[in-house]
Amino acid sequence: MFSLLGQTAHLCDGISRREVLRVGGLGFTGLAWADLFRNRSQAAPLKGTFGKAKACIVIFNYGGPSHLDLWDLKPDAPKEIRGEFQPVATTVPGIAISEHLPRLAKLADHYAIVRSVTHNDNDHAIGAYLALTGYSHPKHETLGIEPAATPQDLPSLGSVVAKLRPATRPVFSYVSLGDLRHFGNNDSLGATAGCLGANFEPYTLPFETRTNRVVDLRPVTSVMADTKGIDLNGRRSLLEQMNRAAPSLHKAAEAKTLDDASRRAYDLLSTSATREAFDLSREPQKVQDTYGSDPFSRNCLLARRLVEAGVPLTTVFSVGNREWDTHGNNFSDLKNTLAPQMDRGVSALLADLDARGRLDETLVVWMGDMGRTPRVNKGAGRDHWSFCYSVMLAGAGIRGGQVYGSSDRTAAYPSTNPVSPADLAATIYHCLGIDPRGEMTDQQGRPLVVSRGDVVKGLLQ
Repeated sequence: MFSLLGQTAHLCDGISRREVLRVGGLGFTGLAWADLFRNRSQAAPLKGTFGKAKACIVIFNYGGPSHLDLWDLKPDAPKEIRGEFQPVATTVPGIAISEHLPRLAKLADHYAIVRSVTHNDNDHAIGAYLALTGYSHPKHETLGIEPAATPQDLPSLGSVVAKLRPATRPVFSYVSLGDLRHFGNNDSLGATAGCLGANFEPYTLPFETRTNRVVDLRPVTSVMADTKGIDLNGRRSLLEQMNRAAPSLHKAAEAKTLDDASRRAYDLLSTSATREAFDLSREPQKVQDTYGSDPFSRNCLLARRLVEAGVPLTTVFSVGNREWDTHGNNFSDLKNTLAPQMDRGVSALLADLDARGRLDETLVVWMGDMGRTPRVNKGAGRDHWSFCYSVMLAGAGIRGGQVYGSSDRTAAYPSTNPVSPADLAATIYHCLGIDPRGEMTDQQGRPLVVSRGDVVKGLLQ
């Protein structure tokens, strides 16, 4: 996560066994551009889909959304497996999803459902790390731990995009709306730049713990701590703080004592383009009403504005601390809160992008860190299950109206076409015009392969 304190970033260690590349005389910007051009020149695109996405929105519902109750219902299974919900037909013949996703059911031709995602990292922190980086954490074999994010971590999807497909406008290259909280710690494991360094950290709007709303921009409150007339306790609107802070931010960006990452962030915060991108009041009331007033749906709308502003990758996280971790009361929580908000926010985003002619150039990915157990437990919940779950993709490069892969009779394991998080990462990179087999360098110049996965060709147009 970007910090105005400008902590010194450590070098990546143990990422590659190959000889260290020594690149002399180049600043960080030079290295980034070299990576960019080399990566594009090495790419071997699949016809018509490589680079079709100008931007990507990753919706990450942290905690393990139940695939059996959302995307992959098993109505013929025993009650203790099928649960309480019924499947409903969508606009695509033969595809059914949960009765509690009625809006998304009407948009089934826009997206593809992958029902055969699988991995063995069956816990939240390590599962999130794998999903958001495409690589397993070094401690992935130890369940029940919540390792802290470190500068030696492999980079998140957004940080790779920020390095190899940086924004061409005066906006951030990677924005996180909300933040990951492993057992209440804002360590954001899996969502950071790790060994790529501070220049590629996300610009994060964290959630306030007590109210579950997006708090004011963290860098604004840091830089304006001694500025008179600025309310630092969240009583003023985000836009007001950004506008009021702009002169000081611009001045701070010129300070020689700042590191490159902080100076860049200050500069971007001082621009009107950045401030306007975060201003939801510019949206017609009808559009705001379509998305709804809950924090998750509002962030879906904000993500669409960031796409229009030129942000290459935006991550929308769940509002609560692992709110999808439904060990108990799975069905009531899904029915009354989780599924309705997800249904409204994601469907509004897809329909809005489509109406604006932007869905064909924007990749939208909905996923979590895992699924839930086929068998319902004694607390009317479902437990951790990473061995088979579902992911949804839509937009640029993706052929909508299809189901890719299948699970067995109880949705416990893939039956056909298993897909790994690494494969999903490779597919996302491909659609964004980044060769998954290309190399990038960490901040010491050492090589790192973008992805070890394979592009899921069956998902592509």
